[in-house]
Amino acid sequence: MSLQYIVIYDITDDVLRGKISERLKDYGLERIQFSAFQGELRRHELESLKTDLRKMIDKGIETDSIVIFPLCTSCFNAKYVIGAHKEMKEDETRVSFF
Repeated sequence: MSLQYIVIYDITDDVLRGKISERLKDYGLERIQFSAFQGELRRHELESLKTDLRKMIDKGIETDSIVIFPLCTSCFNAKYVIGAHKEMKEDETRVSFF
């Protein structure tokens, strides 16, 4: 059985943030905002992803974080999208701060 998940992250380092983004894509998750992904995972995939992310974030700084929210099917289907649902383009996947 699989569930929908929302994964959000706050990662300071550009390189690490890019690696985390790529890893989430490797698991079939879809970018829905600059630092947010959603998708369906089976229990063993979730456990594997958590292990991978834990290893990756250990290389970051103390303030870096990743949060994974499980959503039951009825909760996921009851979501609201305000404004246009846009697909993220590759050139929009990196955010630069001045």
